[in-house]
Amino acid sequence: MLPSESFIEDPTLGRILVRRNVRARRLIFRTDDEGMLLVTAPLHASEKTIREGIQALLPRLEKMQKRAEDKQAVRQITPSFRIDAQDFSFWSEEARVSRMTVRQRQGALVCYYPAGQEFQHPQIQRWLISMIEQSLRLHAQVLFPTRLEAMAQARGLRFSNLSIHKTHGRWGSCSTAGRINLSLYLMLLPRHLQEYVMQHELTHLVEMNHGTRFWQLLDQSVQGHSEEYRRELKRYDTSVFTLKQGE
Repeated sequence: MLPSESFIEDPTLGRILVRRNVRARRLIFRTDDEGMLLVTAPLHASEKTIREGIQALLPRLEKMQKRAEDKQAVRQITPSFRIDAQDFSFWSEEARVSRMTVRQRQGALVCYYPAGQEFQHPQIQRWLISMIEQSLRLHAQVLFPTRLEAMAQARGLRFSNLSIHKTHGRWGSCSTAGRINLSLYLMLLPRHLQEYVMQHELTHLVEMNHGTRFWQLLDQSVQGHSEEYRRELKRYDTSVFTLKQGE
């Protein structure tokens, strides 16, 4: 009987973890949080079959692995880590301080740290991410309501209230009661994409579905750039500052 877990060494992709599952009907590929490639295979799939499947999908698997590695790279905040978004900046500076601290500047958050400060400790990472998220929320609470209200008035629309949340997986939402939620991570996007997301949610005040009329109205609100902005938005990810529980 084949083992439920084994490894395959691939010259291009490196070590791949193979997990055989009685319910699997085909090869399913994904990456873990460290960027390792995982394949779930049918229980009796041979190593030859799995290797052939890997080679058939090699370009796609390389891209999948690269995306996972890129996410892992930005998940660690180091002294050289920077955020240079249109409406928000973050950087770190060595200073004559007794302990790590952060200070708000106009549109920015600066971390001051003493010489020899350890950044890699999980507790430090969680604290830095928490400080960045708090700052993103504060800036969003100042900037977003005015912008959203101006867009709504220009379109003759009314929303009931706006909330800023730390949401992963979606940039915004709109309820049937007209309540709009926006992710604080919108602060990391270029301003035209922030406004595209806001216009998207405002359009739901007219059309709650994603039918043909919805996309027509949204396209009108962004001067015909809806498809372009939608494709551009896919290059961004709300999980930049996500850490696994227990790290």
